[in-house]
Amino acid sequence: MMRIIKTKTIYFILMALTLTFSGCASMDKSKQHDLIEVSLNDFRKALRWGYFENATQFIQAKDYKETLRDPAYMKNVRITAYEYNNKRFSEEGNQLDVTALISYYNVNQGTVSDIAVDQTWWFDAEKNRWFLDGDLPDLSH
Repeated sequence: MMRIIKTKTIYFILMALTLTFSGCASMDKSKQHDLIEVSLNDFRKALRWGYFENATQFIQAKDYKETLRDPAYMKNVRITAYEYNNKRFSEEGNQLDVTALISYYNVNQGTVSDIAVDQTWWFDAEKNRWFLDGDLPDLSH
């Protein structure tokens, strides 16, 4: 009788530990999803309000190569709208593919344009933050 009680106790302890660890993994993904929403919003705001230098802080190629456009090229551009569409997380939850819908006004040309830009964001576990694997949008059209 005593052996059955010990076996059941061990079983319940193992179940509790399993649930605890699986809950931590879910919580980590939840935190990552919260962090990407903050990153997407802050990147969008930086571009929307013309803080292009600040926006570059969200950009890091996944292979760590530096290929950024000089943000000064955007000095004659005013972004009038910036929205995200079609968010798709990878199965692991550490990558997000999204489409950015951008409307902008080119001061020199006096034109308003709309573009859709596919973006890939990735989570850097060491830095505990999300980065855009790409560059500033090409608004030279």
